[in-house]
Amino acid sequence: MNAFSGRIALAFAALAPLLVVMGDSVAQDPTGVSSSLEQTASTSPEEKLAYAASSVQEIKDAVKIIEKLLEQTQAKKDSDADAVQCLVNRLTSVRALLQVAEGAETSLKEALNSGEEERANHEFRKIAVARTKTRVLLAEAQRCASDTKLESGRTTIDWDTVLQDDDDFPEPEIDDLDLDPQPPSVTPFM
Repeated sequence: MNAFSGRIALAFAALAPLLVVMGDSVAQDPTGVSSSLEQTASTSPEEKLAYAASSVQEIKDAVKIIEKLLEQTQAKKDSDADAVQCLVNRLTSVRALLQVAEGAETSLKEALNSGEEERANHEFRKIAVARTKTRVLLAEAQRCASDTKLESGRTTIDWDTVLQDDDDFPEPEIDDLDLDPQPPSVTPFM
């Protein structure tokens, strides 16, 4: 074994525990992607088709919701350009995911009809990922359209409204040892 392959083997040995930990975290994925992906092994072809149809419908509904949010945001007198841009970006992404999901649904049907189980599982996983990503984008779009505007990176505090004249702050205690009555001597290097 040469030095290069020895380094590769050492790198894989060092990464093995990390991959095990990552595998555990993926298995406990709260977004539902891994659980949807795990369904590929245990679902029947009819269940896969039903899941694909419901997923495509959910993505279509998300497109309609985001379009409605965009219309409402643009209809406001003082519509926020950042909110409109945020919604447009999310809408574009969800529309792309809809195209992917519709194509995958068609491919899933073809794969199931021709008995290609591995290809059908692949298309099923694509639909599951598109559905999960759509849910995330829909939540982001709803946050973009919300009335609460969060300005990232800046916090402004108006102390005149926070502090009142009747606020009483205790006088700090200063010890005689805290104050040096003599200024420091000049350094000999000057």
